[in-house]
Amino acid sequence: MSPKLAFISQTRLSTLFNNVRKENHWAVDFQLHEYIAEQNRSKILALDSRRDIEVVIAGGGNASVISAMQLNTPLVVIEISGFDIMQALWQAQQLAKKAVFINYNEPISQLDQFASIFSISVEQHTFSSIQEAFNTVLKTIQQPDSIIIGASHVCDIAESMNANSVFIYSQDAIHKALITAQQLALSLRAEREKREKFEAILRSVTDGIIYIDENLKIEEINPAAELILGINAQDSLMKPISSVFPDSPLVKVIEDKKSQYNQILHFGDTKILSNRIAVFNQGKLIGAVASFQDVKTVRKAERTLRVDSHLKGLIAKNSLDSFIGKNPQIKRLITKAELFAKSDATILIQGDTGTGKELIAQGIHLASKRASGPFVAINCASIPDTLLESTLFGYEEGAFTGAHKDGKTGLFELANKGTIFLDEIGELPVELQGRLLRVLQEKEIMRVGSDSVITLDTRVIAATNRSLIEMMNNNSFKQDLYYRLNVLNLSLPCLKQRISDIPLFIKHFFQIKKIEPTEYSDLINRSLNDFLNYTWPGNIRELENIIERLAIMFKAKLPLIDIEEELKKSLSGSLLTSQQPSSIDKKQPLACDHSVTTAPQSQDIGLNNIHRTYEAQHLQTVLEHCHHNKTLAAKQLGISRSTLWRKLKQHNSRLAD
Repeated sequence: MSPKLAFISQTRLSTLFNNVRKENHWAVDFQLHEYIAEQNRSKILALDSRRDIEVVIAGGGNASVISAMQLNTPLVVIEISGFDIMQALWQAQQLAKKAVFINYNEPISQLDQFASIFSISVEQHTFSSIQEAFNTVLKTIQQPDSIIIGASHVCDIAESMNANSVFIYSQDAIHKALITAQQLALSLRAEREKREKFEAILRSVTDGIIYIDENLKIEEINPAAELILGINAQDSLMKPISSVFPDSPLVKVIEDKKSQYNQILHFGDTKILSNRIAVFNQGKLIGAVASFQDVKTVRKAERTLRVDSHLKGLIAKNSLDSFIGKNPQIKRLITKAELFAKSDATILIQGDTGTGKELIAQGIHLASKRASGPFVAINCASIPDTLLESTLFGYEEGAFTGAHKDGKTGLFELANKGTIFLDEIGELPVELQGRLLRVLQEKEIMRVGSDSVITLDTRVIAATNRSLIEMMNNNSFKQDLYYRLNVLNLSLPCLKQRISDIPLFIKHFFQIKKIEPTEYSDLINRSLNDFLNYTWPGNIRELENIIERLAIMFKAKLPLIDIEEELKKSLSGSLLTSQQPSSIDKKQPLACDHSVTTAPQSQDIGLNNIHRTYEAQHLQTVLEHCHHNKTLAAKQLGISRSTLWRKLKQHNSRLAD
């Protein structure tokens, strides 16, 4: 349906309007309304209340009256041009020696300049009411050899007194006004349709959305946001966000002019996952928008999107700000990670099991320009070799026996426009290392069973707890792949190298388990030296497991003496403090798992042999204590089951079978 426009006019103006309307093709529907606006204000208000009228068009006194009424419907005024004035003066000089312009309220500016071109004297008068217009016309026609120039109403009054007049509007002026009105109507229709589509989108999405302007006032709240946060939009719109959401992170987005992605927030009893985007127009900040979901919904969606039981998820949840530690070494590490996040180069993260390699990878992803993209994490040691290739690169229909009839998307494809984290990259079979090297070089993959390539835009972050250099020396890791992965390098210290952070971890893990400091502080204070002197072979993960055991006992209201006894047992298995022979200098470290390696080069081989011997004995002792249950033993050691299996295999233990 075409937009409708209301043309308010009188006799002579209506005639010109009808001529212009017939002579041109219009994309709008014009409706003619003939009356004097001053006498028909109720009709004007009725037009304004109609939702189908896009624009009102009027000239002269009608336009002045309608403009003063401040309607919601936009008004296009028929303007008197210089050409109209000169045309009227040319006609007037054919009929009289004096031209009298009679206008509503405002005189015509620069009239004398136009009149100087013609051989006719000029004067002008204004009126502000119908009666005043009548009196002015009556007075003018009594002047000898004079002619009136004005709009429809003035000319109609002159005609009623049998006096000549010149109508000031031209057909060209009407045409310009109608063109302007049509363009405005079509633009308003398009804007309204965009707005309706936008509001429909806001109503339909399941994400909560809140938009604030640069002055921190709320402009948009969609129904999903009302539902998730339990608020009423009508009570919140155009209010400062601080009055509705105290301490809202959106304020920081405006202040810092920097977006934030995948942040976990608490709103009352609701935990939400939120993205907050700074909005710019031509480089100028104009506002910020927050989109968020209930974490329960996110977790449900994440489970649906998982490729298989080995895929950890498509969303990174830990920023670099959440990486615990005040140790100078950790501060330098975070600074370096922030720098690396600005690049798209491949990163190799090295560190012992349980030092937080995936946490730092997630933080780098969230600090990068890929933060809004997927974060796909996979442990290369946890998937059978026969399935690893199809898991990483996907496969086509009928690629092998048992393949899904529709094929399957690989992890690299799922990570497109985002980051893929390859944990325990040292466990990748040699035959797959060549394929991975090609993916890194060519930025493309080929599904198993396919003859076409798929171009990717995926950043790779790899991690290992093994020495890839040693693996290269024994030909179990490709040299080219190592140098392709090791473009940027991060080394994570083991827990023993950052013992000053142990109290921070203890507090953090108890907080996660919702154990108040009043419950555990006495116990920890008495045992702090044991925590600091323990060698932590399982690093942070082992510490977390110990705190979890204590938290369970606290929640069960067990006697403090029993909890303390359990803690002593947990900290009594230190490889270096409880099993190291007295003939070895305790200041000499055995491995990074226990302290900073500073031993002379000549002692490395001997110390490593001692370490392997005692590690094998320690693993066997724990296994026997756990009745050869590898899952329970791995948990007791604070390492993964795959890592335990690998360590046993390295020691040629029959227990690995």
